[in-house]
Amino acid sequence: MVSSIDVAKLAGVSQATVSRVLNDPDKVNKPTLDKVNAAIRQLNYRPNAAARSLISRKSGVIAIVSGPLDNPDNAEFTNETIKRIQERGFIAEIHLQDSSNPESVLLSVQNTQAEGIILGSVVIDEIAIAKLKKTGIPLMFFNMEPAANELTASLDNRSAGAAAAEYINSLSHSNVGWLGGEPSESHLQLRYQGFQECAKANNMNILRAMAAIDDLDAPLSAMLARKERPTAIIAATDVIAYRAMDFLVDYGYRIPDDISLLGIGNAPLSAMSYMNLSSIGISGDRDIYSDGVDRLVKAIEEGGANKSVEMKYAPVLFERKSTRKI
Repeated sequence: MVSSIDVAKLAGVSQATVSRVLNDPDKVNKPTLDKVNAAIRQLNYRPNAAARSLISRKSGVIAIVSGPLDNPDNAEFTNETIKRIQERGFIAEIHLQDSSNPESVLLSVQNTQAEGIILGSVVIDEIAIAKLKKTGIPLMFFNMEPAANELTASLDNRSAGAAAAEYINSLSHSNVGWLGGEPSESHLQLRYQGFQECAKANNMNILRAMAAIDDLDAPLSAMLARKERPTAIIAATDVIAYRAMDFLVDYGYRIPDDISLLGIGNAPLSAMSYMNLSSIGISGDRDIYSDGVDRLVKAIEEGGANKSVEMKYAPVLFERKSTRKI
């Protein structure tokens, strides 16, 4: 295995100089820097991350806290965020939240040696956020809008809910169901609030069913058994909409002939021909993952933990074949 000693010998410098090139290159003159980097490339040297962290006190690690990966939204967030982290020369450290014990992962991440922490749509309260902030590690919240001002990159959830109501209203639906969003999921509550405000302003009749994604059958059955059953259902996420679609098709409903279905989030599966789910999401020319990781890396480089920068993305309608005018 190639070591820093081998690099030093080839470059004709001391091992300490190689260490400075790796950990503090700004303090090395250009001819020496070029010579050492040429030796590193020639030998295909890969410095040990743990050793470097002991010298520089920089781990080169960004921690990701995500929900269970059997949820496609969480899987997409984790996959895309890992790619952006690696593209910027950092190592991704994954922490998965267990829905049956959500606090445990937050306790473990408090002890991370990471230089930054990214939280996806996880269950977390203000007390836990305060504890994470005490670590001094910069935090980035994806698709979340915590009460306190933080680094955030998110769809404007309240506006997304309002946009969903506006669109369904434009299709002349007046009896509308809202599906999903537990109280612990703050971003989904914001979507409902935006929907509710707009729906009431347009005199729409709201049928609301709040339940976990694995427990939707009973509330859906009750919603559809109403005398004035909804002619359209808005799901708090696309994944919830997929579950509703499966239920509706199993019970003989035709989408959108019998009932229109709209999601929020515009997950990749929604554009597939077998889904064709209309959805509210972020414009395709915006990269929330790159923007968020770039802003976190900037905070790391500036040494400024917990600076407030809110990046909210305006909602856009992606109209497909699951909705129709009545």
